Amino acid sequence: MKKITILLTLMFFVTPLAFAESSNVGTIYWKQEIVSSNSFVDIIVKDNDMNKKEYPNFADTFTISVWSDSSPDGLEIKVVETGVYSGIFKGSVYIADSGETTKNRLISTPGDLLYAKYTDFTLPTGGSSEIISAAVVKISGENMDDILDEIDPSMRSASTENKVPSWVKNNAGWWADGTISETEFLSGIEFLINDGIISVPPTTVSGESSEGVPDWVKNNAGWWADGVITDGEFVNGIQHLMSMGLITVASSQSIEEPKVSQMQGSDSELSAFQDELDKCSEINKAYDRLNCEKAAKHEIAVYKYKLNSQTFQAGPITYYWTGLETEGNNFEISSSGQAMLHLKFMAENTGSDNNESLYCTGPAVCNYGVSNGSNEYKYSQMDFTSATLVLKPGEPRFFNFFFGPNIGGGGTTFEYDPSKDYYFEGNEPFGSVSIPLNLG
Repeated sequence: MKKITILLTLMFFVTPLAFAESSNVGTIYWKQEIVSSNSFVDIIVKDNDMNKKEYPNFADTFTISVWSDSSPDGLEIKVVETGVYSGIFKGSVYIADSGETTKNRLISTPGDLLYAKYTDFTLPTGGSSEIISAAVVKISGENMDDILDEIDPSMRSASTENKVPSWVKNNAGWWADGTISETEFLSGIEFLINDGIISVPPTTVSGESSEGVPDWVKNNAGWWADGVITDGEFVNGIQHLMSMGLITVASSQSIEEPKVSQMQGSDSELSAFQDELDKCSEINKAYDRLNCEKAAKHEIAVYKYKLNSQTFQAGPITYYWTGLETEGNNFEISSSGQAMLHLKFMAENTGSDNNESLYCTGPAVCNYGVSNGSNEYKYSQMDFTSATLVLKPGEPRFFNFFFGPNIGGGGTTFEYDPSKDYYFEGNEPFGSVSIPLNLG
């Protein structure tokens, strides 16, 4: 059979904001199935029905139950929506081997099973269901596979990882009946890859041009959308084609991975940062170790970000941007026509011996916004603390903006005109910056 290579371009999703029909079945899983003592672990809940807020600056939240063999009464922790209308919620709990179970601290000894429970009250039948996921606390020096194998398969994280978001299934059905194009459908597959639901080995990354998708793949997409085959069967079919070399899927993120891997093995500066991170494991006190790891990981993130960034200067401040369709940077049009723009930048005080601050007190009074030459747009969400972002000399910091619906307070609704060029602009007392966004 002729080899088929699919190069996925970064596309706009054609799905509605909530990404799903109402009343889907939720899932819950531990981010790691094997958890180290005296460390934080994330718990993920996916349920589009719980995405209820009209505006993105108010994240949806609810609580879940967590407990362990050593702490059967457990505790309640809050999970918070991870993005605009994502329907994906994340909470964290600290797994401690001593002390008391309180707030988000769960006492568990090595070998304990950990449990997380989400009660889904929005089932298609109108009823409710308790959904439980399990993990295990690592025993130092032991293989944990035997303990994991004793866990009910329905509680294993692997059983939820292949749960494909329903908006992708909608896309599959629309592609099968000709409502959307093959390219638009492939953007959904790209999401699965970037979200880790489909794993693409580095050896399959290719930049060859597409020769099209076989008709039988389109048939499978239709069957999957109609519920004839399961999520797992559909995902397994895509993975099989990749493993056989019949389909090679490459996104811009995948293309960059071999370069990053090579850099990690040969770059002395990055290796030094990694050595500092490794040394943190030698610290006995849990919080001191976590602070050490946090600082080291920040240094690594800053170093990698700089390697892939464009730089823009405004007085003593250097702004870094990695470009659209990189982590934290996304532009899409919802099915209702609302333009939504997420932007992530890094700023560093590179030219002053004094602290400098970036100011944004609210949509109406903010030194940053987006302009297309004719109109200026105020943010819908940003993450400055107390309306300022203070930059000490030589200190880089990340910040995020979202432009979309008008949230009031002098805000504006972000609108996209493909005939215009868009810029992220900052006008501070120390200088001005204008960063081309290349949305077209």
